[in-house]
Amino acid sequence: MLVHQPIPGYWYTDIVGQLQQVRVVLHEGRQQSRIMLENINGRRQSVDLDGWYRLDLTLHSPGIERRRGSRGSSGESC
Repeated sequence: MLVHQPIPGYWYTDIVGQLQQVRVVLHEGRQQSRIMLENINGRRQSVDLDGWYRLDLTLHSPGIERRRGSRGSSGESC
């Protein structure tokens, strides 16, 4: 199983297909301590690092894809 690190702004899919976005990763010193997730409906939950790995999430799409899409539309001319 490929284990993904929580990356703020990235979207992940859970085992039933619901989208979750990593909003914030909190650190204590140099260690990740808590991850704030938000689902597509705006509901937020906070999990510790062990809880993150138990969620069994799959990377859906990185946040960079949003920036590529908006950049392409702003450069178009009519």
